[in-house]
Amino acid sequence: MEEKKPWYKRPFLIMSLILIGLIVVVQIVILVSPGDSDSAPTATKSNSYDDDYDADDDSYDDESDVSSDESSSSSTDFGTDTKTSLANLKADISAIPKENYDNIENSTLEKMDFDPTGANPSASSQISAAMNSLKNIQKLADDAKELANKPDSDYTQNDKNKLTNYSNVLNEYLLAFKDYATVTYQDKYTSEDPSTSQSDKQLLIDEMNTARSNWTDKKNQWLNQYNEIINQQ
Repeated sequence: MEEKKPWYKRPFLIMSLILIGLIVVVQIVILVSPGDSDSAPTATKSNSYDDDYDADDDSYDDESDVSSDESSSSSTDFGTDTKTSLANLKADISAIPKENYDNIENSTLEKMDFDPTGANPSASSQISAAMNSLKNIQKLADDAKELANKPDSDYTQNDKNKLTNYSNVLNEYLLAFKDYATVTYQDKYTSEDPSTSQSDKQLLIDEMNTARSNWTDKKNQWLNQYNEIINQQ
């Protein structure tokens, strides 16, 4: 009786098993690869869409926050009622009574009218007084400009605009007066000196008249603004 050989000693059987194994592996690769290929792009596309959507959401939220902030700011900055706003406006512009500016002008111009030469024993102290007056006018002009920085919350927007305009015209009037006072200080005595030639006198007089005209115009603009606000009901 013929003895049976073990399976691993049968070349044909071994080759058949190897071939079958290769066929199975190839089939698995064919079946798996398309599925992976299709699923990967889908996942990528899905993630990309989610990212774009999230970005848009963030952007929308940011815009909403900005809009909310702006709305909140506009509703609170000018939140005072009309009556209180007008009372604040009148109080601010009349902190220095209108009549006081006339007194300041007269006092300043008096200090500018003196003999600045060495023949005047009081010249030194008079010059100091004149310079101090000009500094005071500049301080008033600077303070006038600061009126525009009053808190918005004290006014309606319309009244804050009026205060800002008033601040500008008051500042310009005071600077124009300071310029006229300075020109007077520099020119008046020389224009009245008999030793000054007629042509030079006329130049000095013209310069003072030009400065005076500008000061008068600016003062009238300021007075119009002042009276309009004070008389507002």
